[in-house]
Amino acid sequence: MKLTAGARISDIAFLLLFASEFTFYLLILQTGVVEYHHSDMHALWMLPVGGLIGIVSSIFLYNERTLLIPFVLLIQLVLSLGYAHTNGFELFLFGLISGLTAPLLIARIDNFLLIVLALALSYTYGTYHFHIPAADRTSIAVLLSLVALSASLFSQMGRDRTASEGYDAKGATTIFFWLLLDAALFETLSRNSLMSIWGEMHFTWIIIVFHLVGIAVAYTLRDWNRNNLALFLLFVLTYGLYAFHLRLELSIVYPFVISYYNVILLRRLMRLRYPALAMVALSLWIASGLGLMIALSGEFLVAWAVLAVLGVIYLSQRKSDESFSFTSPFRRLMAHGS
Repeated sequence: MKLTAGARISDIAFLLLFASEFTFYLLILQTGVVEYHHSDMHALWMLPVGGLIGIVSSIFLYNERTLLIPFVLLIQLVLSLGYAHTNGFELFLFGLISGLTAPLLIARIDNFLLIVLALALSYTYGTYHFHIPAADRTSIAVLLSLVALSASLFSQMGRDRTASEGYDAKGATTIFFWLLLDAALFETLSRNSLMSIWGEMHFTWIIIVFHLVGIAVAYTLRDWNRNNLALFLLFVLTYGLYAFHLRLELSIVYPFVISYYNVILLRRLMRLRYPALAMVALSLWIASGLGLMIALSGEFLVAWAVLAVLGVIYLSQRKSDESFSFTSPFRRLMAHGS
């Protein structure tokens, strides 16, 4: 079916909206604000509280999303003008906006290729600018907010989508563990001057390339029925490289893993009806916070324990997992050939 000019414009606008908001989360909320406040949870606690309230509120405001998204992004733009000096209430608003927009943006996905391109754009831009100190990212925060606000006006956020799946506890638990493992390692690496890879210019292009490779591979195998097992093995490899202090190898494998699981994660989330999507988003926000707490406490053994639990879960699973029911692309190819 041929796309109209309006549909093409809205798709491009949504690509820019998704990419800019995802990058805003990576560079401003996840790292910028946290770094500026020296990871002091007494100063930062309003940020996750706002996020949790935002996600829950999005369930009740879902039908108002067309007007809601531009409105909250306008507030984000204003807050971004002085993001590095935010007080508790402003941190709460940042969290609230992120909690509101993230699940609503995922719920808008109806063209998965656009989101894959948005991830590629986001990881490239975010990695390239990661070396900029947190206090100097105000212009980035303003630019990303301005792009997001402008794009939201043309993104047709009220467009209906097909989503038939409800909440599945087993699938949600698996997703929770993925993000917890990633958050714990990322936050730990960010605080380890001997092992940190982001912000190191000699690793920047390696990281970008393997982010893109991970996205491409995951998109190709997005419906593969072994993605759960593949992700588990990739996390085992990543944690092993960290344990043996292999920075170069880690700069290759870890970005690949991050991109791979985010593509698979978004593929799964876009199939969920909105209340179920919001519930999973709530658990992911909690997982991200727990990962930060693991890093701050220095108890990385907890992350290893989570990885071990995940291994036990996979060993105990049956051959078919209904929550991630994928068909192997290789089998489809063989069946087509026969």
